[in-house]
Amino acid sequence: MTRPDSSSLVVRPAVSQDLDALVEIDAKCFPVGIAYPRAEIAALLRSGSVLMLVAEMQEAIVGFAAVGQFQHQFRRRSEQQVPWFGELITLDVLPDFRRARVGWQLHQALEDWLRAGNALGMKLHVAVDNASALRFYECLGYHSVALISGYYLDTIDAWQMEKRLASIPADESRSGTKPS
Repeated sequence: MTRPDSSSLVVRPAVSQDLDALVEIDAKCFPVGIAYPRAEIAALLRSGSVLMLVAEMQEAIVGFAAVGQFQHQFRRRSEQQVPWFGELITLDVLPDFRRARVGWQLHQALEDWLRAGNALGMKLHVAVDNASALRFYECLGYHSVALISGYYLDTIDAWQMEKRLASIPADESRSGTKPS
């Protein structure tokens, strides 16, 4: 098979009409038990705290990604705003479109959105045995921060990975200590 031409790739916000395609793609990307149930993908589409994007080539959805928001444990003393991180919920690309920069473009769009919202960084979880995903995220600038035992199906360990997009200001603290 020839590599797909990603020059025609369009990344756009997901809409409810995309649900069937998203469920199908997730089922092709992850095994039963790890793939999201239809109801969960529908809930992500409706959530006000989740940005879900799709990647289309020639009007066919070939991948999607979702990022949620959560607040950082440190609060700024001088401002009301609470620092936050994005959590990459999923990044799915159909097998035939991998290595065609689809995942990279989806991730870049999510990262641009996070930066525009002054997010400190992005976190994610990836199975320890998913070598290609680990390499992909490392190339994007992520590093492993913790090993989570039994994260998937209570049997598969995962790396928690993190990428900083901004520095935690020095005036943030926990019990008077500077965060690391």
